[in-house]
Amino acid sequence: MYDDEMDPKIIIMGDFNDDPNSKSINEFLVGDDLYNPMESLFDSEKYGSLTYNGKWNLFDQIIFSKNFLEKKEDNYSFYYASVFNKRWMKIHRGKFKGNPFRTYVGRWYQGGFSDHFPVYAFLKKES
Repeated sequence: MYDDEMDPKIIIMGDFNDDPNSKSINEFLVGDDLYNPMESLFDSEKYGSLTYNGKWNLFDQIIFSKNFLEKKEDNYSFYYASVFNKRWMKIHRGKFKGNPFRTYVGRWYQGGFSDHFPVYAFLKKES
């Protein structure tokens, strides 16, 4: 058994192929033990890391053990998370305007970056 000072800090990140509000993420992965800041960011009408059939998804997530929410001296705590979706990474016209500028569409090279926007999180060192 760990005491409070020895609890490991865990960060899980990746493309989960499910949104933060999906049962597979909420109930089976996150549960009561982890914190998923991506859940509050997700909006299928306006915001995510990729689109499918005209709807946004947020498959790319960063999930933290809850001890990252504790602010203790000389320790790192969760500060915020976001989707990196700068203008230069987007399609600028047509049906897919605002979507990620893909590297490939099928087997045709487009010269873009990815079909997903990257996600990131900031931690803050408490003093």
